[in-house]
Amino acid sequence: MAFVFYDTETTGSETFYDQILQFAAIKTDDSLNEVDRFEIRCRIQRHILPSPGALKVTGISLEQLSDPVLPSHFEMAASIHEKLTAWSPAIFVGYNSLEFDEDTILFPLESLR
Repeated sequence: MAFVFYDTETTGSETFYDQILQFAAIKTDDSLNEVDRFEIRCRIQRHILPSPGALKVTGISLEQLSDPVLPSHFEMAASIHEKLTAWSPAIFVGYNSLEFDEDTILFPLESLR
């Protein structure tokens, strides 16, 4: 079975108030050989105030937050959903996923149903 290793970068550490700004994942085969990779960023939503500490940790600049070339948050969530569905079935492994990433990923995706 394939493995998918993923991580997110967000505007802060509050899963119900902050926003994912970047998502990255690597799919491997069962021998951990890389098969595919996916990375996407989005622009910040107008009602979100990013934490200065989060911006320092992620290295995301204020200019990058509002880059009109980047997809919206909804478009990014839809792209993540599409990619993870295409990569399924797999074993998903995330960094800090149980304490944080699962909630920030799952809540936006629930609105797609």
